[in-house]
Amino acid sequence: MHLVFLNQYYPPDAAPTGMMLEAVVERLVADGHQVTVICAAGGYAGGSDGPDGSDRSYRSHQSVRVLRLRATRFGRGTFLGKLVDYASFYARVKWRLLTLQPVPDRIVALTTPPYLSLLARVFSRLRGADHAHWVMDLYPDVMAAHGMIRDGGLLHRALAMLTRLGFGGRRCAAILTLGPDMAQRVERYAPARSISWVPLWASSDPTDRSDPSDPSSLRQKRGWAEDELVVMYSGNMGLGHRFGEILAAALALKDEPVRFVFFGGGKRRAEIADFIADHPQCRIELHDYAPASELAAHLQSADIHLASLDPAWTGTMVPSKLQGIFAAARPAIFIGSSDSSIGQWIDQSGGGRTVPAGDPAALIAALQAARNPAERHTRGLSAAEFAATHFDRSSNVAAVAQRLTNRSNRSNRSD
Repeated sequence: MHLVFLNQYYPPDAAPTGMMLEAVVERLVADGHQVTVICAAGGYAGGSDGPDGSDRSYRSHQSVRVLRLRATRFGRGTFLGKLVDYASFYARVKWRLLTLQPVPDRIVALTTPPYLSLLARVFSRLRGADHAHWVMDLYPDVMAAHGMIRDGGLLHRALAMLTRLGFGGRRCAAILTLGPDMAQRVERYAPARSISWVPLWASSDPTDRSDPSDPSSLRQKRGWAEDELVVMYSGNMGLGHRFGEILAAALALKDEPVRFVFFGGGKRRAEIADFIADHPQCRIELHDYAPASELAAHLQSADIHLASLDPAWTGTMVPSKLQGIFAAARPAIFIGSSDSSIGQWIDQSGGGRTVPAGDPAALIAALQAARNPAERHTRGLSAAEFAATHFDRSSNVAAVAQRLTNRSNRSNRSD
């Protein structure tokens, strides 16, 4: 098949959606498929525009054709700037899809920017192809959870109709989601028979010998004592995550040998920085993202990890934080809904605990239990076993590739 993927990001851009897409694209090429990726130019060092300012296309060493479209670059600083960037990217994508040769057999849309699904459906029909969807964020549900629009309001209903249109039609070959809660939520917009889910995978391999760092030496370099419990939050500090319970626990345990360390960035990072400034007596550290070259050792340097997702966001996205934590054989405490994918995976694995949102006392109790080395060791082993079975990169990449090349609907291309 000739598969055409639509996503704003693709390596060398470091956005997670692009990195996950690259792994799947490489597998598809290895399986004998022809792959074209349509993405935006820029967003990383060096850019990718040609000397005349035109779009630049090239084949990578994996024989993937990557078309990088030059769009506006106002960035994510303002809502209006982001909308303009999206609109200009949509316009360039439409032209590419209309003129692309060879003709695609299937157009696969991701969800950055939102509603690429509509372009996939419309232009797959114009080009005599079919369409599929790899859902990383579910719109408009994300917007309602964020408070940008009112759940059930007029705008929400209008945007929900667009989602149904994008996922609709008999030419829709597959809708792939990231977890069971997201798959269930997508059933609001498409028939269940077309929906499936495959988890993402860890972006680092804890057994990778190319990583020169060592967890013990890294911990020593950071000044973390061996006899203290190091509780780590590593990754995006986004709007859907919760930090109030964590900060309340840090304040309650300020006189205990428990150190809270945050690594990453995002819109809610300032909330943590402000708390540290207001409570200098607490044992809290705030750092930038850990270098990719030492990510495996970085995750292993902590005794226990924290993850969180506000229950309102359940099913709208599935953070991939748990995959790396479990691969590093470390237990996790998740603040959120037990019905979420993360909550279900922690319950199934025994690799951690889930505590309800809004209950800092439950988090404190879980942290006190985690001070027992035997408790951490047992849960860490369970986490690693679950990761090897459910979050294996090779197996899950192959599963995604298989779902997105499902041929069952290819013969029926009429809406």
